[in-house]
Amino acid sequence: MNERFDFIYSVAVIHMLVLQKDRDAFLSFVKNHLNENGKALILTMGDGEYEFETDIEDAFKDSKRVHMETGNEMIIASTSCKMVNFKHFEEEIFRNGLNIVEKGITCIEPDFTTIMYVVVE
Repeated sequence: MNERFDFIYSVAVIHMLVLQKDRDAFLSFVKNHLNENGKALILTMGDGEYEFETDIEDAFKDSKRVHMETGNEMIIASTSCKMVNFKHFEEEIFRNGLNIVEKGITCIEPDFTTIMYVVVE
């Protein structure tokens, strides 16, 4: 992909990437696909403090979950997840040549009651 954009929107992507090389590749991709004055909004699971990482070997294994609205049990494929605090998230962003314009905590109801966001350029 050789196109560049004025705006890139990424929600619930980077926290699916556990390996640092994959997270850096994603942020580098964002940087390399922004126009000179372009901005990106990146949203990721987290509250800015808590850190958590799953074992990537467990991704796509069947997992029992309970549907929030019906209470019914179902089997779905699990996913990988890496939640970082703001300090580590900022380090990743700067390391990949992006600058933070704004950052904060928001929510995307009902699935993400606490989610970190950054606007970068």
